[in-house]
Amino acid sequence: MHPLYTDFMQQVKVRGLLTLTLIFTLALSSHAESLESSNPFLPPGYGEEKPEPPKPVVQTSGPISREVEFRGVVKLNDKYQFSVFNKSEQKGYWIQENHADGGISVRGYDANSRTLTVNMNGRSERLTLMSVSDAPLPVISSVSQPNSKAATPTLPPTIRNAGNSNNNSAESRRRVIPRRRVILPKK
Repeated sequence: MHPLYTDFMQQVKVRGLLTLTLIFTLALSSHAESLESSNPFLPPGYGEEKPEPPKPVVQTSGPISREVEFRGVVKLNDKYQFSVFNKSEQKGYWIQENHADGGISVRGYDANSRTLTVNMNGRSERLTLMSVSDAPLPVISSVSQPNSKAATPTLPPTIRNAGNSNNNSAESRRRVIPRRRVILPKK
C-alpha cells in the first residue's frame, strides 16, 4: 500500500475514536443526570434548594430562661422531640418540633450549638441544652431520723442465746436456719 493511504487511514481512525469518545462522554453525562433524578435511594427533594425561614427575634437571657429549662433532645423517626421543664409549674413536657404543649412552643433546633428556640406568652428566646453535673441529688426522706442515740437492733433468739453462752462447741456456734415449707401447685 501506498504510505499516504496508510497515513490517511490512521487519521480517519483517530478522528473516529475522538468522535466516539465525545459521543460516549455526552451520553454518559446525560445518563448520569437522569440516574440522579430517578434514583430511588435519594431522599425526596434532593438537590433542591429550600428557602430558609426568617430568623425570629431572639433574646439571650430573658424571662423565659428563668422559667423554662431545655433538658433533653431525642430523634425518633426523623422527628425531634425536646424535653422542656417549666420551673414555675414544676412540670416537664416532651414537645415535638414545631408543636406546643403547656403554653410552650418549640422550633428551630440547632444540633451544632445545641440550642432551641422557645416561644412562651408571645415572647421568643433561644435556650441552650443543659449540661450534666456530677453533683448528687438531694435525698428527701419522709421517715423521721432517730435522735443521736443509736438504736440497738433486736436479734433473733437463736443468735442472742448463742452469743450469751460460754460454750464454744460447734453446736452452739452453728446458726439455726428455720425450715420453710414449699407448697407446689397441683397439676
